[in-house]
Amino acid sequence: MASLPPRITSPSHWLIGPAYYAQRDPLRWIRTWIEEYGDICMVRAPLGAATIVADPRLAREVLADRYARYQKKSLSYHVLRVLMGNGLVTSEGAFWRGQRKLVQPAFHRRRLEALFSMMLERVQRCADRLLASVDETKAIDLAPVLSELTLDVILRAMFSTDLPGSGADVSRHIAILNEYALHMLRHPWHFLLPRSVPTFFNATPVRSLRALNAIVRGIILARRRNPGAHDDLLSMLLTACEEETGRGMTDDQLRNEVMTIFIAGHETTANAMSWLLYLVSQHPEVETRLLREIDAVSAGEALTLESLARHTYVRQVIDESLRVFPTIWSVGRRCTEPDRLGGFEMPVGMNLLIPIFYFHRSPRYWPEPERFDPDRFSPERRPPADSPVYFPFGAGPRSCIGNHFALQELMITTIVLLRRFRFSVEPGFHVEAEPLITLRPKNGMRMLLQRRASSAPGASVSGPSDERRSSDQTAAALDEWRGSGRDDVAIP
Repeated sequence: MASLPPRITSPSHWLIGPAYYAQRDPLRWIRTWIEEYGDICMVRAPLGAATIVADPRLAREVLADRYARYQKKSLSYHVLRVLMGNGLVTSEGAFWRGQRKLVQPAFHRRRLEALFSMMLERVQRCADRLLASVDETKAIDLAPVLSELTLDVILRAMFSTDLPGSGADVSRHIAILNEYALHMLRHPWHFLLPRSVPTFFNATPVRSLRALNAIVRGIILARRRNPGAHDDLLSMLLTACEEETGRGMTDDQLRNEVMTIFIAGHETTANAMSWLLYLVSQHPEVETRLLREIDAVSAGEALTLESLARHTYVRQVIDESLRVFPTIWSVGRRCTEPDRLGGFEMPVGMNLLIPIFYFHRSPRYWPEPERFDPDRFSPERRPPADSPVYFPFGAGPRSCIGNHFALQELMITTIVLLRRFRFSVEPGFHVEAEPLITLRPKNGMRMLLQRRASSAPGASVSGPSDERRSSDQTAAALDEWRGSGRDDVAIP
């Protein structure tokens, strides 16, 4: 008869056992426990047990091959449900499958191509502001700057225009709600209290959530009353309907998906960009190769969708930075049917943790895993698309719907910012990873910015003549750098 996985016993806190150490420093202790207890082991916590799955074959079974038995999200996703409602990231089962069909067209390849000029223009604006205000003797924290940029891109993609008076409010409310979510993850016993109970910790977040709901619902209501000729993600979500019934999304469903895209779509990309700039700043040989490629491909001309696809080394740097610092550092699931995994019993309700960071950094799968080496992703060495040890956007049917959106935004941002600036970490500043909802820089990312002499050319928005490209050539180039010829993308 199958038994439960080996139970982790050390080190142990007097009150909550080993879970205390998993909460305080998961990057360290999960790796330590895998080495000591094996590729599948269990840690008990006051709110339930969790099984760590560190075997690539078993992780694939949970996330892809037998995902129907692990459809529920783990308990940690409950805090996201407070913010996002029952959106794609948090929903489950038949409802999730229905929402996937409705939302998927909004992230079709052709939709992303239409967003290219907008992304480039918003990144340029951010670079212009930095160029006008940078003091080469004073460091700035790039983390909030990049967060503001990625939220700006999401807002424009969702609503096609600025939100007069609302954009700043949306940014402020999301920042408050993110901090609330982080507090809940650090203090999981707050899950035991109903959110309707006012406390010192939830009063401000509740007000922000109500205000954000009012803004989003107001925009949805106004758009329903006057659809107009909008070409944005909200318009696509409003017109999406089920083939069988013709039924579209309710206002509540729309609100949840808009909030999901807001929250999930900007924090991960901002953190990924922070880590990339940090890694490049520590490796001047990589920086030199990046600039050589950017100058050679652009040659002083405007960046276009077609030329973006030819920045192959930029893409390698992005992929390698996502390996070293995967912003989605782990994936959680919950067993919904009795199962056996790796010879061990998985009872209904068992939480499972797939430590993506461990797969990305293990010497079992990568030579010199701590070394930043973008050539790991050169054409001849690149892991296959379905690699069981490299999945920065998750894996299986519920991998991230926004992966191509994020990659396109990261490509544009990397090219534009590195054309304008040289980045270096502020002397004495300690960079530390904090694994919470995403893997973010714990104390921000304080860097010195130095203007580049050749910052002007090559970063302008392409004009109409630049965009008159063969659609077949553009699609082929984009498929090549995305690493897939598929139009469909997986949904979280």
